[in-house]
Amino acid sequence: MRSGPRESWLVVLFVAGCLLFSYPLMELFNHVDLLLGAPVSVLYLFGAWLGVIGVAWLIHEWRS
Repeated sequence: MRSGPRESWLVVLFVAGCLLFSYPLMELFNHVDLLLGAPVSVLYLFGAWLGVIGVAWLIHEWRS
């Protein structure tokens, strides 16, 4: 298997995703406060998830 810049960026994205969903960062947003009618922790969870999927799509489309 050849390794190029796309594969390297996917590894970086995997590590960043692991850090985004790690306990210390999730605990920062674990509040009862509401933002736009939803708990901040839920907005962070789905926002980070959407961000990881979006970046993965951009990496996939990059030079394809």
